[in-house]
Amino acid sequence: MNATVPIELDELRLTRSAHPAEAPGRKRDTHLAPVTTPATKPRKSPVLGAIIAVGVILGIFAAQLSLSIAVSEGAYESNALEIEQRDLLRVERVLSQNLDKLASPQNLAENATALGMVQNVAPATIRLSDGKIQGSLESATKEAGKNLVPNSQLEALPIVDAQGLLTPRDTDEAPKVDVEAAVRWEGKLPAPQTH
Repeated sequence: MNATVPIELDELRLTRSAHPAEAPGRKRDTHLAPVTTPATKPRKSPVLGAIIAVGVILGIFAAQLSLSIAVSEGAYESNALEIEQRDLLRVERVLSQNLDKLASPQNLAENATALGMVQNVAPATIRLSDGKIQGSLESATKEAGKNLVPNSQLEALPIVDAQGLLTPRDTDEAPKVDVEAAVRWEGKLPAPQTH
């Protein structure tokens, strides 16, 4: 029996040295110890999370408010531009009506008279088909008469006098033009030869 015990010890030595975790000459602790809980990370305060959440919500509200303000400013600006466009269209209509008044034959005739122009009583014309002159080439002029068709809308508009100044349109104060002072055309009118 003695021979068997040393063999068993040798086998035990072989099995012990076969474990690489155990270094020779080191004692193995055989007593048991309780496992300690792993170290926990310090927990973040719930107040910090609440502050971040409130900050995000306030940021969203601020963005929504700024967008609403921008949209409402755009609406006010659009409304102001529509009012300005309406006013400009009214001014355009008034100016167009004034232009029509100034371009009327009555206004042109009165301004021509005020500038010293005279009427040709018997105008001559040329017929282009055969080149024949119809009427007399002798110019017979007279002072322009009053408008036969009065235009009450012209009463507020001034006329242009001989110096190019605007004067009131009152018939009593309007300057009289001397027909003899007007330059009369002598001879034939210069015209190109058509045939």
